[in-house]
Amino acid sequence: MREQHLTNPRQLALDLMNRVEETDSYINLLLPKLLAREDHITDADRGLVQELSYGTLRWKGQYEAFIDVLTPGKTLSKPLRLCLGLGMHQLFRMRIPPHAAIHESVELVKKFEPKAAGLANAVLRNAERAGFDSLLKQSLATKAGLDELAIRYSHPSWVVGALKSALELDGKGAELEGLLESNNETPLVHLAALPGVIGPNETSAADYLESLNLERGLASPIGFIARGNPEPLLEHPGVKVQDQGSQLVALALLAVGNKDGQWLDMCSGPGGKAALIDADISYFGGSLDCFEPIPRRAEMVRQALGPNSKAKVFVEYGQNAKLNHYDAVLLDAPCSGLGSVRRKPESRWRKKPEQLPELIRLQQELLEAAINSLKSGGVVLYSTCSPLIPETNSQIKKALEKHPQMSLENSNQLLNSLNPNLQLGEKRKTTQLWTQTHGTDAMFIAILRKA
Repeated sequence: MREQHLTNPRQLALDLMNRVEETDSYINLLLPKLLAREDHITDADRGLVQELSYGTLRWKGQYEAFIDVLTPGKTLSKPLRLCLGLGMHQLFRMRIPPHAAIHESVELVKKFEPKAAGLANAVLRNAERAGFDSLLKQSLATKAGLDELAIRYSHPSWVVGALKSALELDGKGAELEGLLESNNETPLVHLAALPGVIGPNETSAADYLESLNLERGLASPIGFIARGNPEPLLEHPGVKVQDQGSQLVALALLAVGNKDGQWLDMCSGPGGKAALIDADISYFGGSLDCFEPIPRRAEMVRQALGPNSKAKVFVEYGQNAKLNHYDAVLLDAPCSGLGSVRRKPESRWRKKPEQLPELIRLQQELLEAAINSLKSGGVVLYSTCSPLIPETNSQIKKALEKHPQMSLENSNQLLNSLNPNLQLGEKRKTTQLWTQTHGTDAMFIAILRKA
């Protein structure tokens, strides 16, 4: 019985990571489904599955470098390398006895690649003997600059370079290592208290969370922090799990949009921002259309909005929005996701620089459609969960050059008025949130108004 308790979480974590890599799925979406299916395991083992999988994926690049040091000239299969990384994460970043970490990892290897069990045992024992500091030193021996930071903080070199450029544009070049370090921290669970949504005993979401003495978020005026399991808190219909950066995106548009007008969320899945917008504008008589081209994600939007919402969800591409129809448009554009790698650690390994041009073209198409869908006087908020310059400021610059009828509003000034603690530089009109500074995903925000 004891052996099953030791092995099961590791097997689940390895299966989860293999599915993430093989299917291009996101771990934050797969993990809850897996844990719901494995309802027999203890809460402690649930936590172990989460740390094993998230932690191994976060530090995958560094563990890959260690494996290369320990297996010079050898070609190892991807599943084997992933399992060795799982073992190293237990050895170097978890309070698990070395003998258990090594034994259980080797037992896993026996199940999918029996002939490699001896090699796995030798690699992990040598890793334990060498120790973390020695392996890191050997891994960095021939590296310098961005390549050194890439291994030290477990990011691809091209991502380190792109983040460096984005920070420098914001006058924060010296904070590169702080950002990389914060990307590897386990994020807190952020909750949004939706305005106007009443729950049991006629309580607002904010009053409900305050009655439980939950800590207020530092970035969003409607944000709270859940330090335990958030599931029981979600029984209140106005409480949603949502990063505070995403909350600020919706709040910024709500601050400038005509609340009794017609609104569009162009890329609405999975629906968190749509739910926040709908909760507010419905009180003023506004209407919301939600476009989402993927049926599964469109259903997630419907669930996020809830059964009482009058918002309309369309399985539709944002490029097909009606011309001159909307007072306010949210374009939370598809992006590289490199501002949310704390919550989606696989993103940093999945995206390749050669994929960016196609993604940038899609963003341009959507922004063009968003501008064309606006009535005179309407506003579009363009956001990404990426700070990369080609996806952010460059897109806004091109749009303004092409559309002289559009003007850029100062979103930094606006957000500072909503929360002075943000301390955003008001000389810059677009907003770039930073994980190491604001404790949010690195969201980009720009607000354009049509003459």
